[in-house]
Amino acid sequence: MPPITPPEKRPDRHYNFGRMNMWFAISALALLATTLWMVVADYAQPWKRYQAEFRDLEKEQLRKELEAESGKIEGQRKQLQAEIRAAEKALGKDRDEIEKLEERIRELSSKWNQADADWRGAKARLDEARFIYDSSIQAGGADPEKAERVEEERKALLDAQREREGYGKEREQIQAQIAERRKAVTAAEEKLAALQSGVESLETRAAVLDKDLGYFLLNAPLMDFVKPTLSVQQVILPGLTHNINFTEINRVDRCVTCHVAANRPGFDGEEWKEPYRSHPRLAEFVGDASPHPYTQFGCTVCHGGLDRATEFSRAGHSPQSDEQRKEWEKKYNWKRQAYLEYPILPAGMTEAGCATCHAGGVWTPKAETQDVGRELITHMGCNGCHPINYPSYTNLRKAGPDLTRIAGKTNPAWAYKWIEAPRDFHPTTFMPHFFYQENTQTPENRKRQAAEIRAIVDYLWAKSDRPQYGPAPAGNPANGKRIFETVGCAGCHILDPKAKRDDFFPKMNRLHGPNLVRTGSKVSRGWLYAWVKNPKQYFPDTNMPDLRLTDQEAADVVAYLSSSRDAKFENVALPQVDANVRDELALGYLRNLYTLETSRARLDAMSQTERNVYLGEQTITKYGCYSCHDIQGFENAKPIGTELTQEGSKPLHQFDFGHVHSVAHTRHDWVKTKVMHPRIWDEGKERVKDYNELLKMPDFGVSEREAQAITANVIGFTKETAAATRKAGAADGSRMASLAEGRKLITRFNCQGCHLIEGQGHAIQQIIQDPAMLPPNLAAEGARVQADWLFAYLHDPSRVTMRPWLTARMPTFQFTDEQANTLVGYFASREKQKPFVSRPVAAHPRDLAVGKMVFDLYQCARCHPSGPVVSGAGASTAELAPSLMLAPDRLRHDWVPSWIKNPQGWIPGTRMPDFFLGSKPGEFVSAVAQALSSPTYAAQKQQILPYFASEAEMNAYLADTDKVTAAIRDHIWRLAGATFAAPPTVTAGTVDGGGAPAASVSAGAAGGGR
Repeated sequence: MPPITPPEKRPDRHYNFGRMNMWFAISALALLATTLWMVVADYAQPWKRYQAEFRDLEKEQLRKELEAESGKIEGQRKQLQAEIRAAEKALGKDRDEIEKLEERIRELSSKWNQADADWRGAKARLDEARFIYDSSIQAGGADPEKAERVEEERKALLDAQREREGYGKEREQIQAQIAERRKAVTAAEEKLAALQSGVESLETRAAVLDKDLGYFLLNAPLMDFVKPTLSVQQVILPGLTHNINFTEINRVDRCVTCHVAANRPGFDGEEWKEPYRSHPRLAEFVGDASPHPYTQFGCTVCHGGLDRATEFSRAGHSPQSDEQRKEWEKKYNWKRQAYLEYPILPAGMTEAGCATCHAGGVWTPKAETQDVGRELITHMGCNGCHPINYPSYTNLRKAGPDLTRIAGKTNPAWAYKWIEAPRDFHPTTFMPHFFYQENTQTPENRKRQAAEIRAIVDYLWAKSDRPQYGPAPAGNPANGKRIFETVGCAGCHILDPKAKRDDFFPKMNRLHGPNLVRTGSKVSRGWLYAWVKNPKQYFPDTNMPDLRLTDQEAADVVAYLSSSRDAKFENVALPQVDANVRDELALGYLRNLYTLETSRARLDAMSQTERNVYLGEQTITKYGCYSCHDIQGFENAKPIGTELTQEGSKPLHQFDFGHVHSVAHTRHDWVKTKVMHPRIWDEGKERVKDYNELLKMPDFGVSEREAQAITANVIGFTKETAAATRKAGAADGSRMASLAEGRKLITRFNCQGCHLIEGQGHAIQQIIQDPAMLPPNLAAEGARVQADWLFAYLHDPSRVTMRPWLTARMPTFQFTDEQANTLVGYFASREKQKPFVSRPVAAHPRDLAVGKMVFDLYQCARCHPSGPVVSGAGASTAELAPSLMLAPDRLRHDWVPSWIKNPQGWIPGTRMPDFFLGSKPGEFVSAVAQALSSPTYAAQKQQILPYFASEAEMNAYLADTDKVTAAIRDHIWRLAGATFAAPPTVTAGTVDGGGAPAASVSAGAAGGGR
């Protein structure tokens, strides 16, 4: 066969049809493959895999629960099934009769249906007759025949109704007979159904999760319009916004697209891993019933990250270690989002997000890390060097003591050693180490630092006042130790040479005051005695209160504290420094102001002492010592640190990581490293920087946990936080401001060292372990006490002794009127109460009689004496409570009944018993009437019965909890001899509520007048 020759090209074409068709076919197939790949790639999103896997895991969990539930009820189910079979067997004897009754029911149902139809027809005919009759009246007159027809139709309707009801009643009677015969079977079937309801519920839930044909069809590619079960989950948060290109847009959180169980309970066991776990603490965060539900707050407002992202690598996750970073890079192709403003915060830093809304409140409920960090920042004085414009950090007293009288307190040699290394003397001090840090270790720099320390001491002593103190009386150290541990000193102070600050994390109230170890090597006994007796004579703005110690008590405490000594800090000479090095430093400061020649001339004109003082002044300025201490000559000096108000929004490229490559380039890593190693960024720069150009931030000796807490605050200082704080202040300015200022004072004076306030405090419990001897819980204080009483008490706690059995004393803080008003306003705002109320009106004699009877019935005087507290009428110390003689002056008249009714609701854990609790939470039942029905209380019953019209009326009164608790309150007011507002006047001879005649009640008659 001859070979086939290809067709010749036509002269009007320059291509081959066969080759062209081949390439068209190849390109079409390539386009089809690309389109299919695009569809599959778009469909195969990682979040779909997460949702599908979670569906399988949830079904597996339901299967296990189903097996467990089935196994648990199997025995009961078999027993009930046996009961059903036995009952049905017994029912078989009556089967013929039941069938006859059921046949009769069917007949009656048929007849009832016919009778019902007849009744409806009769009703329609009656309506027609009425309409015709009414029409005849409107046409000109009533037609007797039409009226007669109406009457006939009415009778027909009644006959039809009687017949219908008769059939219905007979049918119900027969049904009741059948039900009676089937009662045993029905009861067993109902028990079985109730028993199996849980299993059936689990079976229903598991069936919904089956991956059947419908599941695959709904979730197939290009089927998104049908509402697939695998879909992007999002919530729009209109109150929370992003600023993008100067435009505020609403957040749209999509986090639960992958974290499918984040807002669902029940997925928090060890077997559940991310992203399939429930969010921790659902009662507080994300849960529907929490204060921060997912539908209103989402996730990114607290955690950070790109809210709209549905891919792991784009969401902004932050690895916690190099190992995790490498794992993510390999597993998820993760890369750091260079232009994402707020990456997701790592574990341990999430409370930074709390600041966005809570920066104005001073304390953040349930945010322990942030609260501790805030306390550390203020104790360490960070806000003194770094302006932080949030209520928690503004208008605060300086963190350190007043140094304007330092020469009267201690000696220069001790001060030198203290400035050199504070933690060598006080291991828990918040005073940082400025000198001999990692960037100043060269021999030349060590000499310069010695000169600076000596210069600071010389300046302080040159400028200091010199108060004189006489010798302290002799004291008993053992008794001083007892006083120190019982009167309240231990709420703020410790005396422990081995203590570490981190040992007290997170309950740091006992570090509010300094560790008093080695006090005998620091101060003179005369100064210490004067200080303990009246701290404000030395430091007018001190936080230290006056515990009103007697002279002997103060002498004993001084003897105890002075017994703690360390020879290394005693009888030491003030070291000499290199004069040339000192002059070099002083000349450097002069050159910043003058020419070289003038600078040298000015230095030469100074004496040796003047040179030391001048260098001291410049060194204090350099390190910002005045930020924490009052120092003469620095009254108007400005902070030296960078403002931190929006540090969490500072662009990452503005953080100087220097030559340090071991720190991850994130905000939180930079801040945490800076806090722990303040001078690390000078690494490799020591030779290119002048001495005064080196970093100066001191080392506070923070632990890992402390650094974490501080960092969680600093990175929460964002522009959104600042805006939210301003917005919150504008929306609820008065109450929020009152709470913030009150909390600042409570924190400043460490009220929580002794008291429990907002659920936090009682630090003194570490020393006073008997709960009965602890200072009171101040929950509900704003609703409990009168504002004017609290104001006076804060000014002078010695005016009244409410709990004489306590060894801890309420100290005298010498509050100003403004401070006392701030605290009174805080407590009132806390309970949303108006601070002042009018005097109560005198009570009715009936209420007083009932109040006395119930007061005696419940033996209230056993714990609450109505006179001076000595023994509490036989009660033990653990049962004693404040004297009721104080009640009218101290307690709010409107609060007392609610306290008597529900003491645990006001102060959880109180020793006050619950007399009015019902069977359900929140229910309060008075059992007084029931108690009086006993012959034991017949006499008490007869005492109050004359005040009521009948025994039934008396019982109704005594069953009313509100009336009974108010009556008890009125009796207490009479016991204490309270005065009243204008009393009610009732005409003599009338009866109020029946029974005893009422009369005009004067203040004296009601127990008033003093």
